[in-house]
Amino acid sequence: MAQHVGRWPLLQGRDPVDVLAEHGLAGEPLRAVRGPADEVELHYEVAPREVVAAPTPTPTPPGARRTQRLGAYAVVVDEGRLLMSQLADWVPGGGGLWTLPGGGIEPGEEPLSGVVREVHEETGQTAIAGNLVQVQSAHRVGPDASGGRSHEDFHAVRLIHLATCPLPTPARVVEVGGSTGAAAWVPLGQVPGLQLGDMVRRAWPFVAGGESYPV
Repeated sequence: MAQHVGRWPLLQGRDPVDVLAEHGLAGEPLRAVRGPADEVELHYEVAPREVVAAPTPTPTPPGARRTQRLGAYAVVVDEGRLLMSQLADWVPGGGGLWTLPGGGIEPGEEPLSGVVREVHEETGQTAIAGNLVQVQSAHRVGPDASGGRSHEDFHAVRLIHLATCPLPTPARVVEVGGSTGAAAWVPLGQVPGLQLGDMVRRAWPFVAGGESYPV
């Protein structure tokens, strides 16, 4: 029988993994459910956290181009379907992967405005952006995707927001020539069967109605 270990508030912008670590735990997401006050509860299967040495950062090759990109993305669920976008085939290292709609924030743009704009460009939906629920960080050192130099040191910071779509329509890509190749409303049960980008796996605890972690 499962044993209840603890219940802790998740403040805006905090990662559940960090909260568990503060209590000496590590775990895997099980489900997201609505609580009695209509709050979202994230349920995890946990175990004592193993203390390991911090990984050694990948060194930046001499002359590598260093880039940091801030992006905003949306978790949009409607009637048991998750709004998703598929990266175009030409995207280096990610072509064909399904991910959350969103993208880079333009200089001076508010993140919430960026979420709304990107969701429309990638899926044709008019969204209402809500709370920030997760901040993801992804670091890669490797061949320069632009072809301008031999290597790049790329750091992506992703702001994950909950969002709603009051009047959902068939998903379609609006921005021609961008990094999005396709868009779809995907039934939650079918999400684990897709080729998923890491962003979806990490944000899955915030997908309302998601019963299992997509592996």
